Amino acid sequence: MRNIVPALLSIGIGFAISFFGLQSYSNSLSGKPVFAINETVDTQEETQLPEEEETTDTEDTQQEISADINEATPSIEETIPEEDTHENKEEDDEEREGEAVEVETNTSTSYDSNNIQKSFDNWEAYTKDNIDLMSTYTPLDEKGAAVEKGMFLTLLRTGAFIPVKHENEGKTQYQLTNINDTSDEKIKKSIVSKAAIAYQYFKMEGKKLPDYNFVDLTGKAHNKADTKGKLLVIKCWFITCKVCVEEFPELNELVDKYKNEKIEFVSLAFDKKDELIKFLETKEFKYPTIPEQKDYMAKKLKVKQYPTHLIVDSNGIIIKMVNNVKTLTSELERIMGK
Repeated sequence: MRNIVPALLSIGIGFAISFFGLQSYSNSLSGKPVFAINETVDTQEETQLPEEEETTDTEDTQQEISADINEATPSIEETIPEEDTHENKEEDDEEREGEAVEVETNTSTSYDSNNIQKSFDNWEAYTKDNIDLMSTYTPLDEKGAAVEKGMFLTLLRTGAFIPVKHENEGKTQYQLTNINDTSDEKIKKSIVSKAAIAYQYFKMEGKKLPDYNFVDLTGKAHNKADTKGKLLVIKCWFITCKVCVEEFPELNELVDKYKNEKIEFVSLAFDKKDELIKFLETKEFKYPTIPEQKDYMAKKLKVKQYPTHLIVDSNGIIIKMVNNVKTLTSELERIMGK
C-alpha cells in the first residue's frame, strides 16, 4: 500500500504537467494567449459601431454643409464664364460683372442665366421686367426647339427649369433653362407657383365663358345677348386688393382708347353694392362694376389671383386670361391691331 500511494500521486502530477504543456504549445502556434481572443472580438465590435454612427452623422453634416455652400458660394459656371465665341469677347466679359447681362446680336436678344440665378433679388428683378407666363410668346425647350405651351408650363412646374427670355426678330421667346444647383431655393418655389397659375389659366383659354346674367351698380343688365358680336374684357377684383385698385388709371385709358370699337368692359367684384358705390365715389373707374361675384370668379372662371383679366371673343370663347394691366394692354393691341 505504501508503494501504491506515491505511484498514484506521480501519475496525477504527470498528467497535469502534460495537459498544461500541450496547451502552452497550442497557444504558441497562434502567437497569442487564449484570453486575447475574446478581447479582440470585443474590440472589433466596439470599433464597428461608432463607424456606423459616424457615417450617419457625416451624411447629415454633408447635407447641412451643402445647403450652406449652395446659399453662399457661386457655382463654377457662375465664377468662370464659359468661353465666349462672340467677336467682342472683351466687352462681353466686362458686362458679365454686372447684374443681369443682356447680350445683343443683330437678330436676337438673350440674357445670362447664371447672373439671373445668382440671387433671389436678381431673379425677381429679371422676371418683373421680362417674364409673364400668361402672355403670348413662343415656348422653347432647353435645346431651343419649339414646344406646345401646355407642355412648357408643365415642365416649369417640375422645378427643374426657369424660363429665359429671347427676342428674335421682334418676337418674344421663352426658353427652358436648367436651374443651377447653387440657386436659391426660393427661385424654384417662385417659378413653380407662377407656372402652376399660368397653366390653370392656359387651360381656361379656348373654353366658352360660363353663362352669366350680370346687373351692374346702375341697374344695367349684362348678358350674352348684350355682348354678342363684341369683344368682352372682364376684370376680377375686390376693394382691399391694392394692386387691383392701382390699375384703375391705366384701365380707364383702355376704355377711352377703344370707345369707338366693338369692345365691352366689365368688372366683377367680391364686394357688396353699397360698399362699392361708396368706394368708387373716391376712385374713378370707368368699367361697369358687378357686385358680389366671388363665387362666379372662383368657381366658374377658376380665378387664382387678383387682379385677373379675361378677354372673350365675339363668340363667347375665352381667348386670354392674364394677371396685370400691362399684359392686358399688349394683348388687346395684338388682337385689335392697335
